[in-house]
Amino acid sequence: MLYLRWVDLPSDLAALDNLVARVEEHDGHPAMGERKYFYLVDPPSHADPSRPGLVAEDGGGKIVAYLAMLEEGSRLWTVEAAVSPDYRSERHLSDLLAEAGRAVGTLGGRSIRLWAYIPKLSQAAETAGFTLERELHHMRVPLPLAERPRFPPEIAVRGFQEGVDEEAWLDGNNQAFAGHPENGDWGVADLDRRRRRPWFSSEGLRMAWDGEALAGFCWTKVPSSRAGEIYVIAVLPGYQGRGLGKALLLEGIRHMHDSDHAVACVLYVDATNLPAVNMYRSMGFHHHHTDRSYVCQLPADNPEDS
Repeated sequence: MLYLRWVDLPSDLAALDNLVARVEEHDGHPAMGERKYFYLVDPPSHADPSRPGLVAEDGGGKIVAYLAMLEEGSRLWTVEAAVSPDYRSERHLSDLLAEAGRAVGTLGGRSIRLWAYIPKLSQAAETAGFTLERELHHMRVPLPLAERPRFPPEIAVRGFQEGVDEEAWLDGNNQAFAGHPENGDWGVADLDRRRRRPWFSSEGLRMAWDGEALAGFCWTKVPSSRAGEIYVIAVLPGYQGRGLGKALLLEGIRHMHDSDHAVACVLYVDATNLPAVNMYRSMGFHHHHTDRSYVCQLPADNPEDS
């Protein structure tokens, strides 16, 4: 039997960090999305230390699951579950999803978006009546690649310069990802939060310049696993259609292999973005696994909630 309660930070942080590390090591996949993880280890100043999130404990008081929750607006909450491998039975996962629904309801939510990174959680979500909303393909390729980046002669590429490029990068990022729920509308605090992570390298943020104008960038991430990730890549409006996207991707891959000794490159792409999926396949990327998001409407408690 599992016992659930609201998370209590910072007193729960060490146990949760340990859980996240164990889950990631077992699955070979991050235990939760980056924004949810930041709420644990580097929360924004306005964050409530007791919200959002539930911990599940076993009979001995050991934390064996964490339900991370973030309000996305319009009474929609995103939920992600980091669950110890020993507590992934159909009954445990079903109970966790039911508790997530009750918790979101108490916070005024009317619907849930659940990200499922493991097949058993996907099965539990479908059994519970969640509807598949989105699929993200995780694709990877062994390094090095034979193909090298080729940029137009007017484009110069270099790494991010601390104290110089912050404003240009933020402006460019927010143009490229206007309206995007995860990557858009970033501020200095969002950039700084990532620059404090152990994996950050200013040279790993490759920036393409047309004179003093930013044309695009490829931000790479190489954790200790040596599987480098294309973290964020974008070509700014006005520079699209010139082959910069593929050149920046190849530049990021080149840098991760030559400078960080990465032996593989991974990236995520929306399953419906067939042109991108086909381009990656033509470069040697293969499908590794798929992350799925599901949505579920919570039952109305009274006519006013309908």
